[in-house]
Amino acid sequence: MFSHFIPAVHLFFTIQNLLVVAIGLFVGVTIGAIPGLNVPMTVALLLPITFYMSPVAGISLLIGVYKGGTYGGSISAILINTPGAPAAAATCMDGYPMAKQGKAGKALRASIYGSVIGEFIADLVLITIASQIAMVALKFGPTEKLSLVIFALVTIGVVSSEHKLKGIAAGLLGIFFRTVGSDPISGSSRFTLGVFSLIGGIPFLPHLIGLFAVSEFFVQIESKVVDAQRDVVAPVSKNREDNYVSWKEFKQNIVTIIRSTLIGIGIGALPGSGSAISAFVSYGAAKNASKHPEKFGKGSLEGVFAAETGNNAVCGGALIPLLTLGIPGDAITAIMLGVFLVHGLIPGPDLFVKSGDIIYAVFIGLIVANILHFFIASLGLRLFIKLLSISRAILFPIVIIICVAGAFTANSSIFDVYVMIFFGVLGYVMKKFNFPVAPLMMGYILGSLLETSLVQTLVLSNGSVLPIFTRPISLLFVVLTVFFVVWSLIIQKRGRARKAKL
Repeated sequence: MFSHFIPAVHLFFTIQNLLVVAIGLFVGVTIGAIPGLNVPMTVALLLPITFYMSPVAGISLLIGVYKGGTYGGSISAILINTPGAPAAAATCMDGYPMAKQGKAGKALRASIYGSVIGEFIADLVLITIASQIAMVALKFGPTEKLSLVIFALVTIGVVSSEHKLKGIAAGLLGIFFRTVGSDPISGSSRFTLGVFSLIGGIPFLPHLIGLFAVSEFFVQIESKVVDAQRDVVAPVSKNREDNYVSWKEFKQNIVTIIRSTLIGIGIGALPGSGSAISAFVSYGAAKNASKHPEKFGKGSLEGVFAAETGNNAVCGGALIPLLTLGIPGDAITAIMLGVFLVHGLIPGPDLFVKSGDIIYAVFIGLIVANILHFFIASLGLRLFIKLLSISRAILFPIVIIICVAGAFTANSSIFDVYVMIFFGVLGYVMKKFNFPVAPLMMGYILGSLLETSLVQTLVLSNGSVLPIFTRPISLLFVVLTVFFVVWSLIIQKRGRARKAKL
């Protein structure tokens, strides 16, 4: 490692490399904050450009977009309850309530701090013990992934609403929507109702945009017409303590940050998992461990720290299997693999020996990206908060135009716009009847992995589900699931007892 360090320093610290990292972060934050645009698409579009760069510059550019985009989704999630990325849906649950209380500045700063610290620790783990973590991740077969998905779905359903059955019902509805289209195993069509456009399944971006952005648009219209609320999107407090995270508040959340970082690294290292699972599992773990779980979903700073730290720590975690085993951790690292291959870098154990100077230059780029991430996000903070002072009559029509454009341009299909409107109406109805929308989205995201891993488990065990309870790692997740549900019920019972005393 140390023999490669000095050459790596000389290799990375050039004006070009520093500039491309900053550009990547800026592009990532911008794309992540706009509903309808997504980071994997942006990385894919930038991929051909990196072929004409040096390996370090090309990889650094995409890493900047990856980190910036993962954080950027929290901006729209906090300000207008519309996650720019799936992982930011967990941030909506406490970030937007904080914004409505005039604490958007505090929530956005918590998002920056959690994101940067989570990324930094994850990158240090990547640099030091990546190979050991990758070997553990290799032991995750279909059975282990099945139990992990079940754990994640139960976590999401339980923590996303005071009415746990409504959360679970929303998650099951999301799984059902995922079954529309072609069967991933046999290829046969299911629940398409004869609509040709549904053979490929319900498109993801229109689903996400409709469920969060369009439904919020309907809510804002209702609050304006029926309740005659103020025309601004949300109030902005003039109190300093509402716009900054104090040192005391930061210290109170240190354990949450570290816990969420470890969860993010672990889940990120599992190929095919992703930051959305990490965000919700981190959020659920924080709620269960909190001294004030009743504040979650109502504007808890701890909830914002947990969600944002968990989803950004995945960035470093997802690079672990890519660099050490040549297995991408998620969609973005799968695209990034192309940069390595084009430049003759074959990810795997030999990569650190044959191209150690390049890899350690990339590691330096990861650390520099974290520092630049903090400053770029902090500089844009005041601009983000000013969006709240814009009249709803101006802001939300603009948001809807962006959403329609985003839904249409993904596949250049007007059918996707209809899907967006359908899920917008569905999300609005769910909110009216106090059904959480986040479990529905996560059920949709995880539905395919759930079905595929279940079928593979049954095939490998000749139709038996016993391996779920006999394989050690799988059994661990089963135990965690049961513990999580029981502990959540205990906390809920204690909360009711406190209210009864008051």
